[in-house]
Amino acid sequence: MIAGMIIPVPGVDVIGPHDAAWAHLSAGDGVPRARWPTQAILHKTKADDPERVVSGRGPAGRAERVAEFWQQDPAHSGAHLVLDGHVAACLADLVLLEAWHANQGNLRSVGIEHCEEAGGVVYEDTLTMGVRVCLALAEHLGIQLQVPRPGSYREGFPLTRYEDGGTSLVGFFGHRDVTSSRGRWDPGEAIFSRLIAAGAEAYDFEVGEDLAAWKQRQRDLNARGHDLVVDGIPGPATTHALREEGYRGGVWALGRC
Repeated sequence: MIAGMIIPVPGVDVIGPHDAAWAHLSAGDGVPRARWPTQAILHKTKADDPERVVSGRGPAGRAERVAEFWQQDPAHSGAHLVLDGHVAACLADLVLLEAWHANQGNLRSVGIEHCEEAGGVVYEDTLTMGVRVCLALAEHLGIQLQVPRPGSYREGFPLTRYEDGGTSLVGFFGHRDVTSSRGRWDPGEAIFSRLIAAGAEAYDFEVGEDLAAWKQRQRDLNARGHDLVVDGIPGPATTHALREEGYRGGVWALGRC
């Protein structure tokens, strides 16, 4: 759900509040959103063991169990989407609700939870669904399809650029990038490697590789008649300029239509 509209995701069975009584967050699991999201933050439900990717879809009903857990949690938490290899449960409108899922990253982000079994088991179909959902979010929300470079994560050290809530960060990140209270396996490596295989750009955000690349792109867009602030942050104005240049959803990595 994006601003009240149901957006289909090719190859994914999306279940929302209008489809199942359990598919919702509870009052107190978020607040009305104050700004359009420019990030997605990826999670795994357990994230306490090294991940082990296995083939198949895994048990059905996991997304429902996660939703019901959040509804009963007095501490109030929950992500917008929960994926279990069978369905993508959309529990809240992605642009109308700021859900409590990622600490200081909440304000600017959509939360995506991937279901996991004991021992770090994550099913291939869950990851495939995660990639498809991320590609749809990039296109329909205008979030640039970029992820942390493999090997750039440092255990116990989240991105320092999240200290101010990630004001200069755009893209798809892990819960581990936001806070030191989560480790490497939230969400692990597999989902990012699959996003890169699907066309996502990879940067070392800690050293600002993304900022350097986008400053050059903004200069190039300005040379073609646009009037962008050259700050290296591909926000709504840059996305709009790319859309005018023919990029699908205004997203560089998706290419021209």
